[in-house]
Amino acid sequence: MTERKFAEYHWEHLERGSTLVITLSRPANVRLMDPENFAAFQDGVEYSARESVARKAPFRLRVPSSGPWFLVIDLEGLGGPLVRHSVHVEHRAVSSQRP
Repeated sequence: MTERKFAEYHWEHLERGSTLVITLSRPANVRLMDPENFAAFQDGVEYSARESVARKAPFRLRVPSSGPWFLVIDLEGLGGPLVRHSVHVEHRAVSSQRP
């Protein structure tokens, strides 16, 4: 079995509705997973993720629920050279209640 090569980002806590803004030097797979699914991904077994091929930057991915999250960036099935990447979080805007 071939070892998977990927870059990972980890957050102990992201709020539901926050957006990950991913900048890539070329198209790549992006996968957002909770800790259990990330462990399954690492073990090479069936996992569940919000995933897509990011073809243009910046690529935006919304966080579906609050909690810990892993983001994986890889070129599996895409071939070619390595991809340069960066990620930042746009936190969900909190609406203010006026009396």
